[in-house]
Amino acid sequence: MQHTQATSAYNDVKFTSSKDNDTTANGFSHHTGSTRLELKRIIKPKLLDFEYALWQMRLLLTHGPKKIYRHCEYRKQTKNQWARDDPTFCVLSCIFVALCAIGYCFMYETRGMVRGLWVITSAVCFDYIGCGCAIATAYWFLANRFMTTRRGGSKNSDGSSISSNNNVEWLFAFDVHCNSFVPLFVALYLGQLILSPLLSQRGFICALLSNILYGLSLSYYHYCQFVGFNSLPFLERTEFLLYPVVGLVLLAIPLSAVQFNPTRWVLSWYFGAEALK
Repeated sequence: MQHTQATSAYNDVKFTSSKDNDTTANGFSHHTGSTRLELKRIIKPKLLDFEYALWQMRLLLTHGPKKIYRHCEYRKQTKNQWARDDPTFCVLSCIFVALCAIGYCFMYETRGMVRGLWVITSAVCFDYIGCGCAIATAYWFLANRFMTTRRGGSKNSDGSSISSNNNVEWLFAFDVHCNSFVPLFVALYLGQLILSPLLSQRGFICALLSNILYGLSLSYYHYCQFVGFNSLPFLERTEFLLYPVVGLVLLAIPLSAVQFNPTRWVLSWYFGAEALK
């Protein structure tokens, strides 16, 4: 898909935003209009650009996270915001999570349809949206509190001024989670589903393989978080966002040594111990 399609995807709905002097310190009020626009587009499927969202997901999987954030600078220049104003990416991710949860239910759910619906709802509302909001809020707070520089406005890659407001938008922090979740979903959700007959077995080898899968997937998720926040020109010390990777690496061996198997734990949490028999 050509970049002209990316441009048209952002121009299909007009966005109006208040100036920088209307922005509060916490960064929420400046984007109230954007949030309302996203909610409006969710209830009007004709306004959702699924083709562009799929292209972005493919870009994340084939070219890594850095390329996707080049579009953020374009949005900041044209709409004075770093975050998407199109919720299609999030909506499509929810659909994929629900479909994957259906696959898990087909393989492991033995307690009836109602329980299966609970599993699907929990996967979407808790795993993806709930945890995503919690992580986005934590990183949004840390970035605004400890990583922003107050030395004037931020700059484009060509040195031109973008804005005098150096606050991280909460919606951008959630966007970073959505972007980071795509490779995590493929590696951990789909990968674990395919490999679960092996990974759910008892023993040190299966526990080690499961911990490696979780460790690598979550480490790359945090790396994608780092890339997202590092793309903002007014942030510094973003390398601190890579610290969770160190913890994940250090935990893999001792957890495997005691034969803690995260795959077995997750399956038993959602489907009960009987699913592992």
